[in-house]
Amino acid sequence: MKSNYTFKHLDYSESLVNYANEKLNEIGHFLFRDSRSTVYFFKNNHEFVVEISINTKEKFFKATASATDVYVAVDMSVDKLEKQFLKVKEIYQNHKKFDLSKEGKLQDINSQMEFDPKWKKVV
Repeated sequence: MKSNYTFKHLDYSESLVNYANEKLNEIGHFLFRDSRSTVYFFKNNHEFVVEISINTKEKFFKATASATDVYVAVDMSVDKLEKQFLKVKEIYQNHKKFDLSKEGKLQDINSQMEFDPKWKKVV
């Protein structure tokens, strides 16, 4: 994943860039194709704000988090992105009708093959 880092009202920090890059690479396996990410670090009053936007060919993801510690803000925004990725992945996997899926066909065949007699044997 190609990343662009921007600092506003903050000094450039190599350790912060490495930390954010590691976190983005951890969730990068959710993406289907190559993507580009933009990470904004800025300070608003006494809080650090981290805004991450990821642009893929299919979708656009964006997460913003603020905290008193910049590393906590990075973690929070990456967690938000991970939730968005999982939601989109679930939609892509379950977008077809259940009756047309393999599990639906198997369930239909199983229900047809079960025999339920209408009479009961009396002893």
